[in-house]
Amino acid sequence: MYAGSVRLGVSLWPQGATWQELRSASVRADALGYDSVWSYDHFTALGADPTLPVFDGWTAIAAIAAITSTSRLGILVTAVTHRNPGVLAKMAATLDHLSGGRAILGLGAAWHVDEHRAYGIPFPPTGQRLALLEESCAVIRSLYEDDVTNFEGKHCTMHDAVLWPKPIQTRLPILIGGGGERKTLRIVALHADLWNAFGTPEMVTHKLSVLREHCTAVGRDPATIGVTLNAGVIVRDSAAAVQARLEEIGEVAGFPDYAASNQPYGTPELVAQRLAEYGRVGVSELIAVMPAPYDDESIERLATEVRPRIDQLLSA
Repeated sequence: MYAGSVRLGVSLWPQGATWQELRSASVRADALGYDSVWSYDHFTALGADPTLPVFDGWTAIAAIAAITSTSRLGILVTAVTHRNPGVLAKMAATLDHLSGGRAILGLGAAWHVDEHRAYGIPFPPTGQRLALLEESCAVIRSLYEDDVTNFEGKHCTMHDAVLWPKPIQTRLPILIGGGGERKTLRIVALHADLWNAFGTPEMVTHKLSVLREHCTAVGRDPATIGVTLNAGVIVRDSAAAVQARLEEIGEVAGFPDYAASNQPYGTPELVAQRLAEYGRVGVSELIAVMPAPYDDESIERLATEVRPRIDQLLSA
């Protein structure tokens, strides 16, 4: 299922870091040839410490657009509960212009109920959030492709809405994150250019089989949907050094991007072998999750040592 060189991204969580640290890591990833650099859309830190500083992901990624030149840029992922879809479409189109056509619009149905409660943002039941996600996709695509958008849904309404300037890209990609098999993957089949996954290769294989079924049902060629994958990655030459990094990031090591993956931790050869497993099952872009303090060693070695070896393994 693999064709061509593996694409490589890095997700730099904007929590627990200074702007100078986030800036430096973003510029370095771009210089190293990472295909994408990502932020997240949260207002409070992921974890138990509510005082941990957090930058706004959208503001940060716009600033990163001005200091990078080649990496695609996006948010993993934007909660559709946070903003009106028309406002969000305008933000992503603006990012596309700031970056010279490098924006990706990542969307999700939201999950962080405590964050919503803290900021006074409504957090509807799952079914309503998924319906909002589906309607938002339709509204945003219409704003990008049509001169005028009118939409009357249960959750979104547009009356003679216009969006100018249009994105630079002929089709600004919409990425959808989430693995719900009955509804989320159907929305992916209907609307997404990219699907963002996490988990073991076996989990991804199963989800992809479900996604293909939805594609068949809606008349979509599954080959037109790229598959990105979040995974915690640690490149070190010893088990002790890996353990030290796990201790450095603390409770984040228990998050799904780490705990639910095939744990690509260790030497460049071991990490390459484990990441290549994802390429074999259909993942088109591997996104290394990097909470602060940013792992400069892994960022460097993933690009310079691991990536070439993944290409060798997948072309063999």
